[in-house]
Amino acid sequence: MELYINTEWTKCYGGNSYTAEAIIWSENGNHACIYSTGATAEEADTKLMGALNELNLIPDTFTKDAQ
Repeated sequence: MELYINTEWTKCYGGNSYTAEAIIWSENGNHACIYSTGATAEEADTKLMGALNELNLIPDTFTKDAQ
């Protein structure tokens, strides 16, 4: 499985909310996109990282170092 996260993907939509995105690919070609929203880009990114951590898609050490 490969996980792609890029803070440059966080975009402003509608002038008042930001959406952060992560894309996950499996070895057999399946993929999923996970999105989160926030009032700021930082809030959307933080929510996304929290969701990925809850799903056990990133190690705890990664999220602790990122904060």
